[in-house]
Amino acid sequence: MERDYLDFEVSIESTPTGQVARVAASPAGGGSAAFALPFSAVELAQFMTAVGPPRVASRRLVPAETRVMDVKDHGRRLGDALFAGEVGRLFRESLSSAKQQGAGLRVRLSLQGAPDLEPVPWEYLYDSELGRFLTLSSHTPIVRSVEALDVPAPVQVTAPLRVLVMISSPSDLPELAVAHEEKLLRATTADLVKSGRLELVVLTRATLSELQRALIDTFHVFHFIGHGGFDQGAGEGVLVLEREDGTSHRVDASRLGTLLHDANGMQLVVLNACEGARTSGRDAFSGVAQAIVRQGLPAVVAMQTEISDRAALVFSHEFYYFLTRGLPIDAAICEVRKAMATSDEAAEWGTAVLVRSGLDQPFDVSALRSTAEPAPEGRLESLYAAAQSSLASATPQTAVPILEQIASERPDYADVTLLLDAVKAPPELQELPPPAGPARSGPTPRPQTPPAPPPPSGPTAPPQGPPRVTLMPERRTGSGWKWLAAALALLLVGVIAFIVWAASLAEDPTPLGPSAGPSAGPDAVTVACGPVADIPRAEAELLVACAPTPPIIDGRFDEWAGVTGVGIDAVIFPRSGANPHGVHGTARLLWNRDALYVQADVVDPVIIEVDESQPDQYWRGDSISFEIGPDARELGPGAGVRNGRDRHVIIGVAPGGAARGAINTAAGGDFPPGGAVPEIEAALARTPDGYLIEARVPWAVLGVDPPTRGAVLAGQVNISDARLDPWNHLAMISSNPDRIVQRRPGAWQPIILGDVS
Repeated sequence: MERDYLDFEVSIESTPTGQVARVAASPAGGGSAAFALPFSAVELAQFMTAVGPPRVASRRLVPAETRVMDVKDHGRRLGDALFAGEVGRLFRESLSSAKQQGAGLRVRLSLQGAPDLEPVPWEYLYDSELGRFLTLSSHTPIVRSVEALDVPAPVQVTAPLRVLVMISSPSDLPELAVAHEEKLLRATTADLVKSGRLELVVLTRATLSELQRALIDTFHVFHFIGHGGFDQGAGEGVLVLEREDGTSHRVDASRLGTLLHDANGMQLVVLNACEGARTSGRDAFSGVAQAIVRQGLPAVVAMQTEISDRAALVFSHEFYYFLTRGLPIDAAICEVRKAMATSDEAAEWGTAVLVRSGLDQPFDVSALRSTAEPAPEGRLESLYAAAQSSLASATPQTAVPILEQIASERPDYADVTLLLDAVKAPPELQELPPPAGPARSGPTPRPQTPPAPPPPSGPTAPPQGPPRVTLMPERRTGSGWKWLAAALALLLVGVIAFIVWAASLAEDPTPLGPSAGPSAGPDAVTVACGPVADIPRAEAELLVACAPTPPIIDGRFDEWAGVTGVGIDAVIFPRSGANPHGVHGTARLLWNRDALYVQADVVDPVIIEVDESQPDQYWRGDSISFEIGPDARELGPGAGVRNGRDRHVIIGVAPGGAARGAINTAAGGDFPPGGAVPEIEAALARTPDGYLIEARVPWAVLGVDPPTRGAVLAGQVNISDARLDPWNHLAMISSNPDRIVQRRPGAWQPIILGDVS
């Protein structure tokens, strides 16, 4: 299934008078036209979140929820901007020429002259005249072209295509379920492995030394699953591997490329890390994908946004299926996009970025055609078997995306629909085990609504009885025993879960976690947060839940699962509403009689650290902050701050991956410079698109006596976005759209110290 291509080579370059799109080579000749990106920074950020998964377990450190609906409109605007004027004319003529020759037209896009355009999702280019997205057709693939110093010759592949898999989940970053990831990958490629076309070798440890030892053998593909991001300080992309002790090891592309470009047979890298294709916006080779290609590997496929389990299932199978069928890698990626676009309603089909050097294909897989074609039902059978295995091993969170994918392709396959209903319907089985951390993402709509009580802690939640299943006619010959086995497996899971849960209660009747719920016991809640009280309600309130078991400030963030978040999305400075970096976030608050606990997930693509020598000025660097003081509901809008009683607390992103706390206390009707407060415990984790922060702020440093349930304070939570040159405040985003003047507590939000959530 070969496909020949003619090339339409277009580069975008920055000039003193603006950016220019230049056609360097095409069937119709060369030419140029002015180019202007048709999006603002905020619109681009919205576009990137729009094309991600709507609700997923993701490989991104901070999943995104805020999204725009019309991806086609964004793609059309981008396509109209690129194919304007002379460039558009050459593109039309080149399409016609390619069609006459029975070939496809490959768009080779070079952004080396305009690296600030690398983050743009060019894979969603929509052509208004063709009426379709270019990359959803193998006739018009889009490749990001990178010039390499040394392009290796194609490798002759004899069966099988060998893939070296590394799944990295360091102990000091948000957890990635290694067994879950491996099971998904093996399940979706089992039919290809069985046919002899593909071999997966999974590294037992995700260390750099383990990778070096493994590469002594011949492998054709390196497939990485894990955390990826961008090191703002070094100005380059990184993959997060593990050290020997299991902690994170940020490995830049040059070090990784040193091993990969010298490996025997290695021609392709697949990066299932959300920002593997991102660059600094200054150097087109600073991203992991670009740097690896520049160092000598012919091709890298990297993910430019988060990717869901469902999308990963389709991507992995279809990519390796079409690759081993002999399709050029450009066409294989297009076929993968089509499969993803038709298997789900999400727009994740453009997530993968193909970065290439040279014109030749990296592989010659003609020898693989002599191997057996995978059985038509083989893939569904392997997926179904993996789902049953997951159910039997009490890991339904792995089974759900597998069953959903089977149901999307063949809703009448065996008892898939029945199993999905059984697994997803009972609340006790929807999240087993409990999630490792909160949904970290963009703004949460106001007003707040408390989340449903989390399941009791312990290895699994206690079911209220076996799932209700109704005997149904067999959907396929021979499926009855499979239904019975699945039902028995679910029943067994419930029995075991109940025994484990009961045993855990016998040892400790108080479930762990900051939002333990009513089952935490009245005595524990009373000790932590005072006696029962009527909880007042107010407009635009911040309702803070009691934490009988407070979170540990260690930078792991898993204890914030289930805590309701409040969106930080109101631009209150500058007055124009400009938000150049598209900064936003979500804050979560907890309390007990000892301290106030604050956690924030911040999306900020450009991190500028605070100056530790100026703690009172932390707000000029990237930071979170909150004003806090006594109840201010009776104050007029013009009332000033209350001397010695109102405080401005700032927790800044400090050098070395640290977080630092400082307080400015009201005096003279203002917030004069204060100083660092070592009693504030704070921890930070950098993410690909921002940072996570958590802090414990004792009531004593806030000048507040130990409060009790029902107490009302005043304040709001803010994010400061900094500029580097000159170092200063660029924008401030707040949970309170009425926070126009900081020194007016009458406009602050009521902070209500409530009960357990």
